[in-house]
Amino acid sequence: MSKANLKLHVAFEFEIDAPEALLAHDHVTLCRKLSDMLGPLVLQGMPKVTATQLSKVGASLIGHHCHLDAKNLSLPAIDRAVMIAAAPHLTDEEINDLTRQLVGKTPEDPAELQRLLRRRALALANEYRLVPCRIEGKLKSGGTFTDTTLDATLNLTNGSVMVGDSHRQSHLQQGVGVITLVAADGAVRIAGNCEGHTLSGPVINVSIADIAESRDALIQLWQAKN
Repeated sequence: MSKANLKLHVAFEFEIDAPEALLAHDHVTLCRKLSDMLGPLVLQGMPKVTATQLSKVGASLIGHHCHLDAKNLSLPAIDRAVMIAAAPHLTDEEINDLTRQLVGKTPEDPAELQRLLRRRALALANEYRLVPCRIEGKLKSGGTFTDTTLDATLNLTNGSVMVGDSHRQSHLQQGVGVITLVAADGAVRIAGNCEGHTLSGPVINVSIADIAESRDALIQLWQAKN
């Protein structure tokens, strides 16, 4: 058998005014029904016609692959605010891509939807997405606490905050909401938690919900540096 030395990709995108009865099917059933309707005339006819035309210049069709997909445009899109609440670390383009992937495939229960969006968003992008920030809190010195500011970075993906190397020995006041994360030249201020201290420094985090509220400014800051 001859070995292929050229790959040809020909794509068509059809916009269809479909009856409600067809749109009522789920994605898998819809694709199957469209495949059945197109049948051998289209799905097998294209390779046959292509092989015939190629033979005119001495080329042979070695193999072919057909991919059929359909998007139900009548289904409501996932609310952008809901998507950002679950995945504030995604860029606008990634949010749009994920929204397109999940249209018609989401649960109605808000809690289940949030978990699904979060899981799929992390599958799409789970690397550290760091932005510079500073931490305002109380530094423990002896038996007293004094105001302090530490340079740090915020990971938009999971809400963890890492202080600079020079601050790893700093012991901050522990508790919920006892520190403030400041970023984007002061445009972003988020209450954070200090859960303790390790050899790597204070264990600080902010909630994904709070990141989502300041998402636009934070993602712009990350994109400007990447």
